[in-house]
Amino acid sequence: MLYNQIQAARTHMGWSQAELAEKIGISRQAVRLIESGQTIPSTAIALRMARVFGLRVEDIFSETTPGQESEVWTADPDVQIGDRVIVANLGQQRIAHRASLWDGPSFPIATHSSIVSEVVDEHRVRIKGFPSRLDRGWTVISGCDPGLGLLANHLTTTRAENVFWRNYDNKKSLALLEQGLVHMAALHHPVHRGSQMVQPSGPNGCRRVHFASWELGWLVKRGNPWHFHGVDDLRSGKFRLVNRPLGAGARTLLDSLLAEAAVPSTQIPQYDWTVHGHMQVAMAIDAGAADVGIAVAGVAGALHLDFIPIQVESCDVWIPERNLKSNAVQQLLELVNSDVFRWDLQQFGSYDVSKTGLTEDCT
Repeated sequence: MLYNQIQAARTHMGWSQAELAEKIGISRQAVRLIESGQTIPSTAIALRMARVFGLRVEDIFSETTPGQESEVWTADPDVQIGDRVIVANLGQQRIAHRASLWDGPSFPIATHSSIVSEVVDEHRVRIKGFPSRLDRGWTVISGCDPGLGLLANHLTTTRAENVFWRNYDNKKSLALLEQGLVHMAALHHPVHRGSQMVQPSGPNGCRRVHFASWELGWLVKRGNPWHFHGVDDLRSGKFRLVNRPLGAGARTLLDSLLAEAAVPSTQIPQYDWTVHGHMQVAMAIDAGAADVGIAVAGVAGALHLDFIPIQVESCDVWIPERNLKSNAVQQLLELVNSDVFRWDLQQFGSYDVSKTGLTEDCT
């Protein structure tokens, strides 16, 4: 059986089956049959197809049986057997990242063809799937700001770069960056006087790129039907909370507010219920599963919730020097400095983009 990567190549070029058919001089039905594997193309058609894609014939067609296992790859801590993964190239490492439905942009089906077949140990897995020489590997950015999903989509759709957003909190993003498992990480901190910037440690140089500033605050139903006004109201035990995990900036803020107000966490219904990200906080409140939670202002607007501000946060993208030569990283640096992206980010949520794109080399 001859396996092919026609759909992945066609999608990458932004062509329909009819457009591809016209370029190589065959019918749309013939393209459909070849792409689905029902027909084997002639040598002439295979050569024409390779020419219009700018690829080799062997990059498009393969006799390799799908499902064969690969060598052992490094994996992020959440990967389990059966997970779909995308692959990132960092130096000499190939790293498998879980392609969660809650993380990052939507993915073409071809990029989900790799499946974890074995967890070797805490840091390594085997994967299996269709061969894909078209896959140059993904560039991975970790952080909890939903605006990173917008950034990844801009790079993927307008710059033809495979960029994946890992929706992780500060603590986890910092750990992945310091372990060399992601290309860059977005870390945020309060901007009030005396606050400490969250930043990677280690002797290697890096570049810090300002992403944006935004407000962190309480989310409640539109119209605030339960009349929630602040942390003191949690003392009553009437408000069900949706919380974030330890290490998340929103969790750190909540716990500090509770300590200042002397409100025991044991008095708060659902204090121990945590969700993955800011959007999940908003979804829980919108669905009626919780009455209040802390998240960024942008997700409140997206789900038509009310927002009660607490503090302003500043978010920076940290890029190790060793990753700066990557084409996708260079495209990212150009994009965050563009008027188009800054305008789009400002409309995406309550973002201050006045300093977006400003960079600083760090040691």
